[in-house]
Amino acid sequence: MANTVVDDRVANLADRTKSAVGAVADDARSQVDGIASRVTGAAEHAYGHARDQLRDATGAVTTSVEQQPLIAMAAVGLVCGILGFLLARR
Repeated sequence: MANTVVDDRVANLADRTKSAVGAVADDARSQVDGIASRVTGAAEHAYGHARDQLRDATGAVTTSVEQQPLIAMAAVGLVCGILGFLLARR
């Protein structure tokens, strides 16, 4: 009879421990999911912001080249000349 009571108490303690560990694991999982969601949202926002800035910069360069093509060609030639000089020195 005493063994049955002890067995019942051990089983009860094991069940409570199991449920407590499960609750902690579920809490940790929900915290990780929440953090992952926030990080994903922040990355999407940063990507969208960078994409918009690049689109604006591309538009500004396009407008500048369309309005002053000779200056744009001179700038490209200067950059290419400098790169050629630097690479030839190797």
